[in-house]
Amino acid sequence: MNRNMFIQLGERRLKVLLFCLFMLFITGCGLTLRRAEAIPDQRTGPNLIIFFAENGDTRRTAQAIAQKTGGDLFDLGGKKPLPDLLRFDTFFVGGSLKEGRIAPPLIDFLKRTDFIDGRVIPFWTGREEADMSPDGDLNGEFEKRIRGGRFLRGGGFRFDRWVKAKEINGMVEAWVEAPLAELELRQAAGGDQAEDMAKLFSAVYRERLGPAVFEDGDWTFELDGTPWYYAQGKFLPQEDADRPQEFLPQFLYRYSLEPSGSSEELNPWQQVADAIFSRRFSFGSYGSRLYPNPGAVRSPFYETLWQARSREEAFSQQQWITFLGRQVQIHRGITDPLNRAEARIVALAETDPEIQGWIKNLQSITGWNWRNVAGSENRSFHSYGIAVDLLMKAEPGMETYWQWTAAKGIDWRSVPIENRQNPPGAVIRVFEEQGFIWGGRWPRYDTMHFEYHPELLILGTGRKPEGTA
Repeated sequence: MNRNMFIQLGERRLKVLLFCLFMLFITGCGLTLRRAEAIPDQRTGPNLIIFFAENGDTRRTAQAIAQKTGGDLFDLGGKKPLPDLLRFDTFFVGGSLKEGRIAPPLIDFLKRTDFIDGRVIPFWTGREEADMSPDGDLNGEFEKRIRGGRFLRGGGFRFDRWVKAKEINGMVEAWVEAPLAELELRQAAGGDQAEDMAKLFSAVYRERLGPAVFEDGDWTFELDGTPWYYAQGKFLPQEDADRPQEFLPQFLYRYSLEPSGSSEELNPWQQVADAIFSRRFSFGSYGSRLYPNPGAVRSPFYETLWQARSREEAFSQQQWITFLGRQVQIHRGITDPLNRAEARIVALAETDPEIQGWIKNLQSITGWNWRNVAGSENRSFHSYGIAVDLLMKAEPGMETYWQWTAAKGIDWRSVPIENRQNPPGAVIRVFEEQGFIWGGRWPRYDTMHFEYHPELLILGTGRKPEGTA
């Protein structure tokens, strides 16, 4: 070893020693070195920036978005596995353009990825004028490829020269403020819940409601030419939307496919509904048949939807039909699903003795009846003509309706499923397939009662009843 090499080795050892002494000093003084942690913007929640970079422009843009929003980065061209998307609420997804086209690797990623109800905001970068002026709408190109996500409009960045990091940060900061402000507006308007409910009702009652749109900072659709808004769990017309606390909630809840009180009370239906309908937002109970706020008034939505704001108006919407050989008066808007249910029940009865016996054992079928829910100031859905009671002949030891049971001095809550006079399971399923809920699944059971609420079937099961969009 020559003299120079010995000196160099000594210098390296000295540097190591000085570094160790420095760290010991810091530790001794109670100081620690911490990695800076980005805090997600409250409007985005935890967010992930997913990008495919064919050049440094896209990478630097993605990094700037991450810096601005406090998000994590994921490079599609890297070797790391995609993180669990359920950890994130918002996704910025982008890549480099070439002749105005999205890069194939990004398209492939979008094809195989489900964003699980997360909000997706696209971004793109280009160098040539042709890149940023495609034949079609790039937001539209992204939107049609997004699977399972809530799409928000994004935008692009053109780099026709070398741009410093500080300048990119400024461009991104100006650009990202628009989608962040949009997110803030949507959250103020009820967030994902408001969007889900407006789109759900608009799709289910498409013959009466216009498309759900987000405008003027709120979710709305038209009913009879008037805008209606979603406000704190209620749909209200414009003149009432700023005072939702004065109205009772909508009749909304999770509808289970298992009878309440059965041994299968804890079943996968809730997980199924979360997975199919809204996998991030877990719907709670928006209302029940017994409301805790006696000072509030009924939400006018269902009365307006079914044109039943008075007895006279409701009566004008009713018509007589034949159902299982009996005349019944119901709202003309549910004649098609009832006719489909009857045809299916009759077909099943040809080979099912249980259904044959149930039909023969029917005592009465009733529909429209202008009245309130028993013991309540709330209007019964019989008043609108969208509920039917299929009452069987009385059978000793069997119970049909909780209030009738209570009137006998029996604790109605103690009556097991097998002691309730239920229609055959196949009949119940037929009604549910057509958008009717069954009162036998309520905690306060009403086993003769079927009510047309396709929105509740979707909320509770994720299944779209026949005849709905």
